[in-house]
Amino acid sequence: MELQIQNEKMDIKRSIGNKKKTITIEKDFILPDSKPDIIKVQHESPTVYISKKENLENKVKIEGGVTTRVTYLTGEGKCRILKIDDIFAEIIEIEGMTESSFTSEKIKVLNLETNILNERKIHYRLELECEVKASKKENIEFIHEINPIHQLQVLKKNVNAKFFVGHGETRINLNEKLEIENLQENIEIIKLDYSINNVEKKISYNKILIKADCTIKCLYTTEAGIVYITKKDVPIMGFLDIENVDEKNDCNIEYSLRKLSIIENEKEINPTIGIEMEFNVYGDIYKTKEINVIQDAYCLNNKIDYTKQKVIIEDNAKNEIKKDIIKSKIILEDVNQIYDTECKIINYEITGKYIEGEIKLVYLYSSFENPTINKKEEITKFQIQLEKEIEKSKLTIEDIRSNILPDSSIETDIDISIFSDELEQNEIELLKDITIGEELDENDYSMVVYFVKPNDSLWKIAKKFKSTVNDITTVNEILDEEKIQVGDKLYIPRVI
Repeated sequence: MELQIQNEKMDIKRSIGNKKKTITIEKDFILPDSKPDIIKVQHESPTVYISKKENLENKVKIEGGVTTRVTYLTGEGKCRILKIDDIFAEIIEIEGMTESSFTSEKIKVLNLETNILNERKIHYRLELECEVKASKKENIEFIHEINPIHQLQVLKKNVNAKFFVGHGETRINLNEKLEIENLQENIEIIKLDYSINNVEKKISYNKILIKADCTIKCLYTTEAGIVYITKKDVPIMGFLDIENVDEKNDCNIEYSLRKLSIIENEKEINPTIGIEMEFNVYGDIYKTKEINVIQDAYCLNNKIDYTKQKVIIEDNAKNEIKKDIIKSKIILEDVNQIYDTECKIINYEITGKYIEGEIKLVYLYSSFENPTINKKEEITKFQIQLEKEIEKSKLTIEDIRSNILPDSSIETDIDISIFSDELEQNEIELLKDITIGEELDENDYSMVVYFVKPNDSLWKIAKKFKSTVNDITTVNEILDEEKIQVGDKLYIPRVI
């Protein structure tokens, strides 16, 4: 009688590679004739984006741009802005990449240095880090059921696996006007920040509706040197088209800035700042399903041949470990108003259940003596206690709040989230092919005595002596086959 085998198929997301590359932009820049001389650099604000991505064989081509706004003091003591635009193009090599691979990319500023060469010329050096993750959809076939002929013994396991449904990308555009307080003077943008919040997902037939709020915060100055802040929450919405999705699926969403355009002095009845942004939105869809897999097999009376395969099922969902608040307090004499607080985690390390590190805080503020923009940098040390030990983590700053206290000190609360930086992996061992061979020679024993060794299981022992787990548990009156100890004495029957 031949083996009757039932196979099952599953789609998984297989990682191809994850590469980071540092991009350096360095140049001298001459001030336009319309700008006054530069005396002192007060602040730099870079905004970086990736405008185009192209998947190629074993590599990814990235094109993007960066706009840096340099705030400086003139000889007259006024605050002016120098805008510097640059573009870049880089090749990031990832072995195994194809044009059909799924990729997601992130880019961030590592370091920015600005030096005054003379009153009309500056030198600046910008370091960016671009990270690209590449993956593919892979179909796995495995044995689900075998008819129990020739006293075939099988080791089965029920596994909750995340099947990969698909990957989708779409573009979301934002066009918005920010109101400004002054109505007579022209303005210059000091910095513009944005964040994506309140992300909602609704899955219907072959479509995913994505809604979120884009919080835009703009710091600007007038010709008179007065600094203002304008802030607005703008709803954004888009659709991902992915086949075979339903409302029970899990969906991981990421955003990447593709374009940013700012019109500083729109001539309208009420002057505004025009903002045009474009985001690339990525979505990975998963379906959780319990599967019954055969991990091992043997025959009592026949030889068998089979192939085993190890399958690693990856899940790139963010696993939040903890939220915490880091507090900082500094003294700033003669402070009148805080315009903005910038925050950056500059280093941290994990020791057991503790994360210790340093945060760099940059305060942009006005004083009673100087109503333009001032800058103060501060390093704050922090320690976060976790509930359990971890090896890797990723810290994300969610929000920053600074307040001036009566004693002229500034108190800052930093909302931080800690995520596991270890890719969730579920390794499953599967049987792929199996055939029944010739009969085994009869053993001349009916019972042996065996002492349990390290790493033994009843399945391994039964397979070794051509017995069965059921017979061993019956003879030895074992109630729980998982609870055998090293050194236990077992009677192993050949046939019962």
